[in-house]
Amino acid sequence: MEPAGTSVPGAAFPPRRPGTVTGDRTARRPELEIAAHLSGGVLGAGMLIMPPVVAALAGGDSLLVWSGHLLLGAAVSLVLALLVRARVRSTTLAGAVGALLGPWAERAVDGAFAIAFTAGQAAIAWFAATCLLTAAGGALPRPGTGGLLLALGILVVAVLAALGPLSLPAVVLRLRPWVTGVLALACAAWGWPAAPAAGAHTPLAPPGLSSGGAEWLALAALFFAGVGWESVTAVVPKAAAGRRRTAAGVALGAASVAVAYLGLAAVQRLAAGAPAAQDPVSAPLRWVFAVATATVLASYCFTNVRTAARIAARLRPSGRLPAERGPAKAVIAAVGAACCAFACAGAAADGAVPLLLLGPAAAALIGYALAAAAAVRRGGPLLRSAGAAVLLVLVGMTVLAVPLLSGG
Repeated sequence: MEPAGTSVPGAAFPPRRPGTVTGDRTARRPELEIAAHLSGGVLGAGMLIMPPVVAALAGGDSLLVWSGHLLLGAAVSLVLALLVRARVRSTTLAGAVGALLGPWAERAVDGAFAIAFTAGQAAIAWFAATCLLTAAGGALPRPGTGGLLLALGILVVAVLAALGPLSLPAVVLRLRPWVTGVLALACAAWGWPAAPAAGAHTPLAPPGLSSGGAEWLALAALFFAGVGWESVTAVVPKAAAGRRRTAAGVALGAASVAVAYLGLAAVQRLAAGAPAAQDPVSAPLRWVFAVATATVLASYCFTNVRTAARIAARLRPSGRLPAERGPAKAVIAAVGAACCAFACAGAAADGAVPLLLLGPAAAALIGYALAAAAAVRRGGPLLRSAGAAVLLVLVGMTVLAVPLLSGG
C-alpha cells in the first residue's frame, strides 16, 4: 500500500521530541502509532489470497515459508524506520530513497510499483474469479476462458468505479482490514478453497515445479502480502520517537502481522488435517465465501487502481498532484488497460495467481534493495551493517530463486 505523504527530496530535518505537536495532535505513544500504521499497511488483501496460495505451493512447509518472509519483512521495516527517523520527512518509499540516493532512485521505485500494482490487481481478480468458479463447481477450476472472463469483469467494474466520483468513506477503509481478516479466518477454518492435488492444473499453483522451486515461488509471491512493510517511511518521521521507541513500534507492528498471518496459516493447516476436511463445504456456504471474497477483493482493486494511477502520474515531470486532487482519468484508464492485459497473460498458463504476484514481488524487491543501499550509504555503523545484511539476503534470494523458478 502506498503511504500518504509528500516527498521533499534531500530535505533533512532535526528530530522532534516525542510528545511535541505533529500536525493537529500530540504523539504521546509513538510506538503504538508506528505499530498500528505498520500493521495496517501490511494486512490487506493478502490475508485472503496468500494462505491458500502458499499452502498450494509449499504444502507442509508453509509455516516455515511464512516465518522466513515475516523475519525478512520485519528486518526491512526496522532498517527503513531507523534510516528515515531523522533524515527525511514523512513520505513514500520512493520519496525516502529519492531523498537519500537521488531523484533516479525515486523514479525507479515509482516506475517499478506502477507496473507491479497493475499485475497485482490482475492476480487479485484471478483469485476472486477462482473462488467464484470453485463455488459453482465444488472444486478448484482449470485455467481457461471462464476464469479470464470473470477476472476481466471484476477489473472492469473496479476501473469504472475508479474513473467515477466514488470514494470509500474513511470508516469503511478502517473497517475493511478487520472484515478481510474475519473472512480469511472463516475460509481458513473451513479449509476453503482447498489446496489442489499435486500436479493439478489450477490458477493457484503451476504444475511441474520441483519442491524447492514451489517453495521459492511461495516465498517470492509473499512479497505481495509484504507490500506495506515500507509504510514506516510515512509514520516514523511524524511520530518523532527515539531509536528505542521506534524499534519497539516496529517490533510490535511486526508481531501483530505475524500473529495474523501465522495464525491464518496454522488454522488452515489444522483444518486441512481434520477429519471434517474430507467432507466438501456445502454449496450455500461456498457461495457465501465466494461472493464475500469477490466483493472485498473488488474493493481492493478499486482503491489500488487509483493508487497505481497516482504512482504513474508521478513519473511525469509535472506529475505531482496536490493531495486533494486525484490522477487524470486517462491515467486511470491506462492503468486499467494494463491490469486487463496482465489478466489475459495469466490465462496462458497454470498458476496465474502466484505468477502474477511476482510483479509486486519484484517491485518490493527493488524498493527494499534500494532502501538497504541507502542505509549502507547514509546510515551509521550499525545501520550500515544491518542494511548490508538485508541487501545480501535480498540479492541472495534472487540469485537462488531465479534458476529454480525458470528451470522447475
